[in-house]
Amino acid sequence: MSKKAFEFNKTLLCVLILATALLLAGCGGAKSTRAKADETVHTALFDFTCGQAEVIDSYKSISIPDGDKLVQFQISVTNTSEDTYPIYKDDFQLQWGDGDDDFCVGCEPEDDVMLPDVTNLAPGESVSGLIVAKISTDASTLTVAYQENYEDGSNANAYFVDLSL
Repeated sequence: MSKKAFEFNKTLLCVLILATALLLAGCGGAKSTRAKADETVHTALFDFTCGQAEVIDSYKSISIPDGDKLVQFQISVTNTSEDTYPIYKDDFQLQWGDGDDDFCVGCEPEDDVMLPDVTNLAPGESVSGLIVAKISTDASTLTVAYQENYEDGSNANAYFVDLSL
């Protein structure tokens, strides 16, 4: 084999190794999952289901600012892991548009019908409750977003549940 052919084969081999490494690196990354109302979403530690959202006129003492409307939906969370974990209401962000302010978390619980701020769930246990939120009157859809995080704090898998209003 000539020196020129050897150099070409060596370069080709390096390119193939680099391409393979890049393909393998893309296979292990975080993923995004989308669901609809009443579909169960399976995360690494729990399953959750969001019922259909509805616009409501009022809820207990929650005030509604001008330009906003009040919505509610039922959420159920079941611990599918082998350990006890806290479930935080605010881990489920509500999104409705592309603007920097088009998101929120549910209102603070006004009663025991609403999802508590935090619930420690043992393996196999579930918690259910309403999430009530103030969103823009222009919103016609609502997305419930949950983001898993790695131990180092970086983002892992993301889950989105699309609800119509």
